[in-house]
Amino acid sequence: MNNEHQPCATTTGYTLIRQAIVDRRHALWGSEIRAEHHGEDALPESAWREAMLRINPRRKTLQVTGQGVRHAFLRIGQAALMNEDTFKAIIQTAQSLEKHRQPLTLTLDNRLDALPGPVERRAMVRQLYKLKDHSGITLAYNNYRLDTKPGDLLIDLKLYDYIKMPFPDSALRLSLNTRSDLFDRLYDRMLALISASGVRFIADTVEFADSAMLAKNLPFEYFQGGYYSPADCL
Repeated sequence: MNNEHQPCATTTGYTLIRQAIVDRRHALWGSEIRAEHHGEDALPESAWREAMLRINPRRKTLQVTGQGVRHAFLRIGQAALMNEDTFKAIIQTAQSLEKHRQPLTLTLDNRLDALPGPVERRAMVRQLYKLKDHSGITLAYNNYRLDTKPGDLLIDLKLYDYIKMPFPDSALRLSLNTRSDLFDRLYDRMLALISASGVRFIADTVEFADSAMLAKNLPFEYFQGGYYSPADCL
C-alpha cells in the first residue's frame, strides 16, 4: 500500500483533491472529491462548481467497476448548501449521474458553529430534507468521533446513509494504549446505529497498516486513506 502524498500546486486559492474509497476486500467502491482552501477565507462558489464538473459523467467514461456502479462522493461544507445556485447545481449533478445509475453522496461537515443561530439551523435542516427527497442523493456525516454527542449534531444521525469516522482518532488510540473500554463502547455504538438506521460506516484517514488492521476489527464497510490509495490533485 502507498500512503505517499505529493503537495498540490494551485493558483486559485483552493485545490480539488480526489481519493478512492474501498470495500472490505480492498476493491475500489467509489471516490470522493473535496476542495481544500488556502488561507482563512471561505471557499468560493466556483470551487463547488468545478468539483461538480469533475463528478459529472462523461460520454464513454462511465465510472463503473467490475462489481457494480462506482459511488461518487462530494465533501462539502453545510453552509454552502444555503447558496441557491450551489444547491441547484447539486440537484442537476445528481440527475446527470442518475441517468447513468450512479448515486451521488454529499459528505457534510455539520459544525453547529458554522450556523449563527436557530433560524439558520432550521433553514439548514429544511435543505437537508429537500436533498433527501431527491432519490439520487444520499448523505454522509463527516468526522464522527467517540466523543460526538447528540447535542453536537445539527440533526439526528438517522437522516444519514453513511457515517465517516477518522480512524483511529486520538481517543481510540488512547484506549488501545491504556486498555480502556473505549474500543468496546465504540463497537457497541456502531452496531446500535447500524441496527437502528441501516447506516454504513466509512473509516477515514486510514494511513498505516496497524490502523487498517484495527479498522477491520470494527463494523466498517468501507475504508479511505493513504494506506489504500494516495489522494490525487485534480
